[in-house]
Amino acid sequence: MEISEVKQILEALLFVSERSLSLKELKDILKSDYSDTDNIEKILNELKEEYSVLDKPYEIKFVADGWIFATKPEYSPWIKKLFKEKTILKLSPSALETLAVIAYKQPIVKAEIDDIRGVESSGVIDTLLERKLIKTVGRKETLRRPLLYGTTQDFLKHFGLAHLSELPLISELSHD
Repeated sequence: MEISEVKQILEALLFVSERSLSLKELKDILKSDYSDTDNIEKILNELKEEYSVLDKPYEIKFVADGWIFATKPEYSPWIKKLFKEKTILKLSPSALETLAVIAYKQPIVKAEIDDIRGVESSGVIDTLLERKLIKTVGRKETLRRPLLYGTTQDFLKHFGLAHLSELPLISELSHD
């Protein structure tokens, strides 16, 4: 199979998928027809670069440990109008604060979140779990073995991050 054909297949897969596709998934799909699956990441990066120079409202991005076809952020006002019946994920200040604590300190138990925030966080944690922005990632090896919380792939996707390493450093955040 020619590289140009592989590019078109990858474009088609990303176009029809409603979620990001991992490199492993894409390799698994192509492996029976394309022997050089180690080259797929290079091809995806080439596609990403090709789309970045086109004057189009969409792009190929690496988000939440996978590849996705996405519209550029500057078109979101019009897209929101189209999908106005869908509820936009809105988070209260307390939910954002709790989510930030979990993102930066994970894995973390509820008692530690409460200590950092200075208030009880059960309701907010339940909301974040419901919205699949956080998940339980195990139990702490202490008395009573409390649940440990961490962020999810949906968290990365919602904030447009490929990895947690893309979170800004705490020292870079403004306190205005």
